[in-house]
Amino acid sequence: MSRVLPELFAAAVRRDGGAPLLTYYDDTTGERIELSAVTTANWVAKTANLLVDEYDLETGETVAIGLPPHWLGVVWALSTWSVGASLTSGTGTLAITGPDFPIRGERETVASALLPLGGRFREPLPDGIQDYGAEVYNHPDVFVPFDPPTPTSPAYDDLTHEALIGTAEPVSDRILVTRTLTDRDGLALLVGVISGGGSIVLCRNLDATKLERRVTDEKVDRVLEG
Repeated sequence: MSRVLPELFAAAVRRDGGAPLLTYYDDTTGERIELSAVTTANWVAKTANLLVDEYDLETGETVAIGLPPHWLGVVWALSTWSVGASLTSGTGTLAITGPDFPIRGERETVASALLPLGGRFREPLPDGIQDYGAEVYNHPDVFVPFDPPTPTSPAYDDLTHEALIGTAEPVSDRILVTRTLTDRDGLALLVGVISGGGSIVLCRNLDATKLERRVTDEKVDRVLEG
């Protein structure tokens, strides 16, 4: 097994790229989007190119993710690792935030409207905040890192790439979750799914009356609480 997170994800793409990796629901808006490993990799590459080309993110710098449970959080985590930067629970060099702008980055703040397919904001943004949806589509879906991470590179706070991979229990099931996948425990779950060949149904604003039917429709093996 790879000891570096981008290589671990690339292996998952090669293993079964067309299979669903992440299925996202928002029961407030009615949104559903399904991302295969290949589609996720395309989003990761576009975002990684954006981070390097537009925001000059470098090895040793940090990204803070201030999004609710959302598929873009997974994309941003994988993109951050791809460029050699690390995630932080504190204030990042760069921050990705939702439409309520709960956090800011030290140098750059990027916001997503959290619209379907990563769409752009429909209204002007405050000064100093960049629109992810307006910029990401302009970037190629192949990314070649200038300075790729190593097993001992930081991945999240004090955890290195190999430590995060080593502490993540492999998950081969299709699991349903409602929690964020970008804090310490969520990242361990995400990495476990990537390494174990499983998949995730991520539900935001879950309508409890729809849970039983969703488990059946999505062929969920386990529902994880919290």
